[in-house]
Amino acid sequence: MKKKIRIYSDKGVSLFSLKCLINELTLLKLDIDTISSKEVIEGNWQNTTSLFVMPGGKDLMYLRKLKNEGCAKIREFVEEGGSYLGICAGAYFGAEFVEFEKGNALEVLGKRELNFVKAKAIGPAYKEPKFSYKSHEGSKAALLEYESKDFRYLSSVYFKGGCYFEGKKKLDVIGKYSDLNLAAIVKSKVKKGKAILSGVHIECSADDIFDIGDNLSLMKEAISRTENMRKKIFIDILENLLT
Repeated sequence: MKKKIRIYSDKGVSLFSLKCLINELTLLKLDIDTISSKEVIEGNWQNTTSLFVMPGGKDLMYLRKLKNEGCAKIREFVEEGGSYLGICAGAYFGAEFVEFEKGNALEVLGKRELNFVKAKAIGPAYKEPKFSYKSHEGSKAALLEYESKDFRYLSSVYFKGGCYFEGKKKLDVIGKYSDLNLAAIVKSKVKKGKAILSGVHIECSADDIFDIGDNLSLMKEAISRTENMRKKIFIDILENLLT
């Protein structure tokens, strides 16, 4: 049986990130399906899944909906040979510890059960413009330096409240915020499986960005200029996880 890519879709998921993922994976002609917290907890999805994708959104809502049981099933899926891709909130959720907006009104601090990467996910990586859940305000074009065994690229990618990673031991860093020299994308082996966590929205095309004011038009232009490189980075990450 051909295995699917399952994209988590439940309360807390950003509709923007979900739309970007569905658009990109559909264009690549990959077999995708969405999955709810109830289906994660109660369903028999692991054997028909190759990759579990956790989109951007609100990490705390993922925790509340999936609870210990859902997290245990995702963790088991990866340990038994599956793959996990966490983007923005999904990256925070897949790390060992979340440190978001520390000392501010939106503060989120705490350990996470998936713990695919032994690192703190700290964010937002960029303090300005100020993060907002409600719109594209607070987003920017982040300069991503990405390196794989086959190529090295510098690309402008969509950023909104994402993290950087900090570990006590050396991390397997495949992407950096070029101007900050901080880890933006990390990968890890998890028993028989593997995980990649990305603080930036590598799934987001410039064509997906609508409803922005004039002050954000330069952001969209910057992302558009390196669109081919962003797409190659996204494909390389998928190939990492699906082979």
